[in-house]
Amino acid sequence: MNTLPLVLRKNGFTYTQVLRTDRTCIYEQPIAENLKYYEVFTVRISPERFFKGKLFPESEVFPGNEDFGKTAWSCRSYEDALTRFNDLVEKQNQSKDDNQD
Repeated sequence: MNTLPLVLRKNGFTYTQVLRTDRTCIYEQPIAENLKYYEVFTVRISPERFFKGKLFPESEVFPGNEDFGKTAWSCRSYEDALTRFNDLVEKQNQSKDDNQD
């Protein structure tokens, strides 16, 4: 499976991964010299598929605009991002525990 890169470019911005678990990420997004945002999200998996005769392997997907507010959030400080990240990890762990019962 293709995993998300440590650094990527999207929509004219450079994003750098700063924290990750198996299903949750924080990427730093510099906006200006003294301004950074943090994208916090649950990693989505795009299944393997064929398109126009070419095989695309299963891949992790960086969130699109439509994901924000549902599975992705933009935070103005690392502290806010870390709080959101920890909440997501806790919910995912609870979901795992609930499914094991």
